[in-house]
Amino acid sequence: RYIQEFKIKSPDTGNDLSDPYPFNLMFATQIGPKGDLVGYLRPETAQGIFVNFRELLYFNGGRLPFAAAQIGNSYRNEISPRAGLLRVREFTQAEIEHFVHPERKQHPKFSTVADLEPLLYSRELQLGATKRPQPCKLGDAISKGIIANETLAYFIGRTY
Repeated sequence: RYIQEFKIKSPDTGNDLSDPYPFNLMFATQIGPKGDLVGYLRPETAQGIFVNFRELLYFNGGRLPFAAAQIGNSYRNEISPRAGLLRVREFTQAEIEHFVHPERKQHPKFSTVADLEPLLYSRELQLGATKRPQPCKLGDAISKGIIANETLAYFIGRTY
């Protein structure tokens, strides 16, 4: 109300300001085997990488793929009646984001992990009667659509 009443303008451009609106810094995502549940990813580390994407791309010579990693402290306020009304929790988080071209997600070293068989909990297994993960070769997981692409499967294989 005060923005319009006092005709407040942007100090940099002189443009009109929009009305305030709620803004959630957490990233919404779909979770669950059907993707019908909403979850939120933590903003403390992830936001920084995405806000600085243009500079990160520049530092990589304008080429994809590239990865960015960062470590930082995060804080949570928790309601804890036994330890006092509020308790502040501090912890360290690490984040790695791997950026690939949206149309070229092959990985040159995928063949080195294609025959690994980690336990995978596919959508079909989660929704079916089995309800437990089963071994699946990463190459088969890509061909069946369990894993979306070679780059993702490669890093799953590297950490397996």
